[in-house]
Parts: sequence; C-alpha cells; structure tokens
Amino acid sequence: MKHLIKKLLRESLSSETWYHGTPDARGIEKSGGFDSNKISVDYVNDPEGFIAHQEKLKTARESGDENEYFKLLNDTDKYRKKFTYNKPVFLSNNYSVAKTYADPKRSFDYQNAVEKVIKVNVTCNKVAKIIATGDRFRFISVNKVKNGFMNSGVSEEEITKLIKMFNYYVSDNKGIKTDVIGAIGNYLEFDCIDVVGVLDSYSGGNTKSTVRMVLDPSNTKLEKS
Repeated sequence: MKHLIKKLLRESLSSETWYHGTPDARGIEKSGGFDSNKISVDYVNDPEGFIAHQEKLKTARESGDENEYFKLLNDTDKYRKKFTYNKPVFLSNNYSVAKTYADPKRSFDYQNAVEKVIKVNVTCNKVAKIIATGDRFRFISVNKVKNGFMNSGVSEEEITKLIKMFNYYVSDNKGIKTDVIGAIGNYLEFDCIDVVGVLDSYSGGNTKSTVRMVLDPSNTKLEKS
C-alpha cells in the first residue's frame, strides 16, 4: 500500500506544469534539454573548530601579535573546502514569474537571442518541500529551510550540522542563499527541492509561487510546443 501511495504521489508531482524562462532558448532546444553544469560552494568541514579558529585570529589581531596572526591565517584553508554539484534547473509553477526571466537583454548574444518560456516535465522521486511564504527566493529564512528538510525526513541533528557547515559565512544566521540550499539538497541526495509560497521574479518580485530546484537535469524533459 505504501509503495502505491508513493507511486501516485510521484505521478501527481510529475504531472504538474512547470515553466522555465530563458533569455535565449536556442542552446536548450538544440541539445533537447538542460545540460549538466557544475558549480561549487564553500563550506567548513568542522564548524565548531572554525569558530574557535576565528576567535584565535581575532585575539591575535587585537593583541598585535602579527606572527601568530599570520600563522593562524595560513591555517584557515584547512577548514574551508569546496562542494561541487550540478547547477540546479530552476522552474516555476507560475508562467508570469518564469516570463520575467525570459528577457533577451540578459543574453550574451541579445540581438539574436530567442527569449522563451518553456514547459518542462519533471520526475522527482525524493523531494524536499520548504514552505517559504513571504520570503524572497534569493535569501530564505534558516528556520524555514531547516523545517522543510526535517519535514522531508532529515533529522534535526543532521540538518543543523549541514547548515552550520554550508552557511558558515552568514553571521546573523537568519537566511540562506539558494545556491547553498541547492548544495545541501544535493549533499542529502534529494532529486528536487520545492520552495513554496516564495516571492520570485528576475528583478525581485512580489508574486507568490513555487520554485522547483531540480538537482539532476536528467530528470527534466522539455514539452513539445
């Protein structure tokens, strides 16, 4: 029975209409879909150790101990690492939101660009759902991100640690950028992340919609127009 429910859920998710706005559709349509492009984000492998290290740096700087300060500074790289993953494909369930991204002036070859909103079919077996009502897509509340992953089956201990690892550079710990959310979702081996009720458009926007971050481009298929 559980397998049937999961199958029906996957089918209902994949049957939703999703849109991708692009300033130039020629490359996507020529290749028949979205290419896998790798991107990287920084993270720290030992968040508590990194915080202690930063405190030692601060003390050395304030005391004027230049030798100790530069020694510690050279050791900073042992905490910082890079996580490389597929650049997510960003989709919206709202045509008008996707349309804002289809501005040919964003294209390198804007004079010949073919702006377009493309319908995309998606298959996601493992989906994280983040309820982000009222937040802007580029910077989402830490608590909303944490609750979203926890409600999607991740333990509080694990998601708390990953947020500390990947969001270490945000001092007030209030928000997370979308590239970091994508990295965390990829690290946890989710197929897609749905950011629900978020405010999104190319220029910022105030329209609530759902943004789907597809973490593996091979899970997408262009609808024939």
